[in-house]
Amino acid sequence: MRESTPQYLLATGSRSDIEGGRWQFILRSSDRRFEIAESDFEVNHFGDRVALLAVVRGLEAIPEPSRVILLTPSRYILNGIRHGLCAWEDQDFKIERLGRRVAVRNHDLWSRVAHAQQFHRISAKYCRSSLTESEVDQQWPARTSLVDDIQLALRSAQQEIDTKAALNSLATCA
Repeated sequence: MRESTPQYLLATGSRSDIEGGRWQFILRSSDRRFEIAESDFEVNHFGDRVALLAVVRGLEAIPEPSRVILLTPSRYILNGIRHGLCAWEDQDFKIERLGRRVAVRNHDLWSRVAHAQQFHRISAKYCRSSLTESEVDQQWPARTSLVDDIQLALRSAQQEIDTKAALNSLATCA
């Protein structure tokens, strides 16, 4: 991909209860000219599946081939994108378990992430969430909403991007 390829921040979050799970994503271009936010409730879908669904929907909402920084509080998604996805795709989303070849958990959603990787360069970054962490500190209040968590992750990542852009412009001027 060229350096002029657009860059997007994709922040995701999810929460499950006994009826199902709520997912949400916010997709923002790094220049802040484009932003969308979506959320939905999935009946009888929980935990990792709902978190992965937020990622899939966010990636599928990107209008053009791009560089994507995925911000997620899910170690399952982080490890899947960083370590598992390439191997799973090569093995048709099946792994060996107890001498048998079985489908990777949530293989239908992982295959959609793999398809998105054909168009986008995706890098995943862990962002802490007060919804999944037990300890409480001043920056992460005890009762924040899913939207608050995602907005805080976006602000933090946007500051990093802005700082890098400022440093790059200083380097070219010197």
